[in-house]
Amino acid sequence: MAKFKKILVPLDGSANSNRGLDRAIEIAKESGAEITGFYVFHLPLVAGLKYTKKMHDEAQKKAVKAIGPAMKKVQKAGATFKYKTGGGHTGKEIVNAAEKGKFDMIVIGARGMGAAKETFMGSTSNYVMHKSKVPVLVVK
Repeated sequence: MAKFKKILVPLDGSANSNRGLDRAIEIAKESGAEITGFYVFHLPLVAGLKYTKKMHDEAQKKAVKAIGPAMKKVQKAGATFKYKTGGGHTGKEIVNAAEKGKFDMIVIGARGMGAAKETFMGSTSNYVMHKSKVPVLVVK
């Protein structure tokens, strides 16, 4: 297996992102890599809609709910954990964070949607896989 030093793991608190985290932990334990959990805040898409304090507080709660358990799980496994947050289009934020942070790989959990549903809704893992210059491992 290749030697990895920095692994980026997008987290949203779902079972799918936890599967990605579990695989990242396995890789980190084998290679001594540091895991960075990454949570993306969903910002308002409507032009002119203000990002209110209430929206910010709700987003913070969701981030803590996603990152806190992940941090405990990684530390319990004996790996190093850091975290980052971003805001905006989830896929773009993940790709940008991976490239700017000089990560060796992205490990992302996939929802496992059917092809028809994915065609209409899109897929963050699909976006990341096709746009990232950093290697991507998609975990189903």
